[in-house]
Amino acid sequence: MKFEGSVLEDRRTWLLIKELLGGELDKLVPVLDPASHLGFRYLVAEGLLEAGPVETVEILQRLEAAGFLDAELVDVLLLCSSCGSSQIHPRLRCPNCGSSRLLHQETIEHFVCGHVGSRKEFTKEGVLYCPKCDESLEGHQQDYLQRSSAKCLDCGALLTEPRLVHSCSRCQEITEIGQAPERPLYIYRLNQEHRGDIIHYLGYHPEPEAEHPRRRKHRTSLDSVDRRILNLLQGDSRLSFRAIARRLKIGDATVRERVARLQDKDVIHAFTTLVDPEKAGMEVIGLIHLEVHPKSLAVVVDELKAVENVKTIMETGERVNLLVLAAFPTRKALNDFLDKHIRGRSNTRLDAISLVLSLHKLDMRISL
Repeated sequence: MKFEGSVLEDRRTWLLIKELLGGELDKLVPVLDPASHLGFRYLVAEGLLEAGPVETVEILQRLEAAGFLDAELVDVLLLCSSCGSSQIHPRLRCPNCGSSRLLHQETIEHFVCGHVGSRKEFTKEGVLYCPKCDESLEGHQQDYLQRSSAKCLDCGALLTEPRLVHSCSRCQEITEIGQAPERPLYIYRLNQEHRGDIIHYLGYHPEPEAEHPRRRKHRTSLDSVDRRILNLLQGDSRLSFRAIARRLKIGDATVRERVARLQDKDVIHAFTTLVDPEKAGMEVIGLIHLEVHPKSLAVVVDELKAVENVKTIMETGERVNLLVLAAFPTRKALNDFLDKHIRGRSNTRLDAISLVLSLHKLDMRISL
């Protein structure tokens, strides 16, 4: 059996396989989660990998393809044929007009004259009579049939078999029964057939360097002098190198060299003045929630970073994986931004916009 060595180059993946080899964790089970884009999550695997739901599934699929894991099908989720959401629910509709306003009731069909109506229509002084031919009804399935039906309150149709469909709670579209796309759910276990091969492979491939998690990869080592310089500059970016040196009782050249290094390492992004956007005319502040396809995330982020009105971009590991804080002078300017950069993109879905009613705190300083 050949393993793809690149699969275990990520330390998180390496540690996950080690955890499964240890025996305390014997399987990775999917948990249904309607709030997730996928409709399910591998919570234990997400914790071990320190990854979001989508990335976790991609890693598990790679490990299975490389022979490290076995996949057992345990369930199948039905998806909306329009937006792909798993948040679909069975609904009854009128086959004539499509309405969902159906009133369920007991109905009677009189075999002699063929009249069909509600049980109330057939009841006269506690006895069953046909309102059409005025004959008394002798017995169920003898001269009449009683069954549960539904009456459409919009077109008046009496339905013995309403139309069953899937209704999507996200996009409100209807998917016909039998036409919904499927998403399989798997339980993942260590491949026991090749357990010995896996142990042998790991024995000759030591643990990768600790780059984990991804969000720590670019952390810069800061000593106490760096931290004190950063705290002073965050308090007042107008301070001169000489003023900082006097407060810290170090040389001017030391401060200059330290600040230059922190700029080179992108610890210091810029020396600026913090302005209240509302008081400066940017009265429309919005937190924009976006769902971006993972393969397009880098492109979308780069484009949004170039937009002056965009002030903060935050990536999450959830279905809504991009949060954008932006400020505009008017609502029209906000709509123009959405039309130009968000709406109409096949790889980006606008989930929600939270408009800021009042800005109570605006502070990006980090106390070190």
